[in-house]
Amino acid sequence: MAAGQLWLFDPPRPLVERFGEDFFRTLPEVPGVYLMCGATEGVLYVGKARNLRKRLASYRVANPERFPRRIIRLLHQVRRIEWDQCRTEEAAGHREELLICILTPKFNAAGKVWPRRTGNQQPGRSSSRPLRPSNRPAPL
Repeated sequence: MAAGQLWLFDPPRPLVERFGEDFFRTLPEVPGVYLMCGATEGVLYVGKARNLRKRLASYRVANPERFPRRIIRLLHQVRRIEWDQCRTEEAAGHREELLICILTPKFNAAGKVWPRRTGNQQPGRSSSRPLRPSNRPAPL
């Protein structure tokens, strides 16, 4: 335990109780996207991982010193975990953004997906309007 509060009982392990220790050992060690699903709500959370096994194993213990209450509530509601393997971490990021936009999971932070910036675009400008002399900011 961390140097914080002493606990009378060990923190709960809802995912280990539900899926068993072997579930976490059999996960692939590749980049990917994972979906945490509830009993009746469908997809509750979408996340991406550089290493699916390590990322999902980090959720095994619902320790209140490590996770916010929102994540602990999520872990107690999860009934199924699905994942998609991706070739690269970048591909996993794109897949995560797409799934969040389509599924709008309850536990994903609102506004997590932003418009993509292109290489020649200035920060703070939308990609739909190119920078032209007519809409360039006035010099100081």
